[in-house]
Amino acid sequence: MMLNKLIVRFNGRKIDELIISRDVFSIGRKMDNDLRLEDPTVSSHHAKLLLKNGGLFIEDCDSTNGTLVNGIQISDKLLADGDVVMIGKYTIVNEEIAQEPESIEFDPTLQIGSTELDNMLSRLEKAHITHSESSISIDKKTLNWIAQDENGVWWGFENKPVPGIHGWIDGLDGTKILLKQDIAQNPDWRDTLQRLA
Repeated sequence: MMLNKLIVRFNGRKIDELIISRDVFSIGRKMDNDLRLEDPTVSSHHAKLLLKNGGLFIEDCDSTNGTLVNGIQISDKLLADGDVVMIGKYTIVNEEIAQEPESIEFDPTLQIGSTELDNMLSRLEKAHITHSESSISIDKKTLNWIAQDENGVWWGFENKPVPGIHGWIDGLDGTKILLKQDIAQNPDWRDTLQRLA
């Protein structure tokens, strides 16, 4: 089975790569998109990718600046291997691959129990809520998921986050809690999502 891998670049610099595994995959500037592209040249809901009939299609969602494939503006198009999609200042290269990479195949979501959670929280530095500019003490009832971003920062989430370009995003705009700052960067941050039991 062929899979589609997308290589995302901003101003020529590679910032992300991902495998399309859902039938509908949204791209845009707002946080509720599957791929969030944070630049004013990108519309709130700019385009979507559709897996259908064994192929990957791209469809422009009436965006302000349009969607280009290989330099030609499109409304919808079947993507071929090597096609270059331009959305604002971003380029997205479609690569067809024969099998899913091993790192994508295993589910990084883990469950930990209340004892492990208590031990983890007791070792964490002073926690504070960063959502809505408030600064209140941590409430375990709002902490349902934990994950580390590429800079080594551990975050707690009320809702299950999704991977963005540089870290985890809570698309439902729930509470996001800064738990701990580690020094080392983490290239494998997508493997850190843990479900708190």
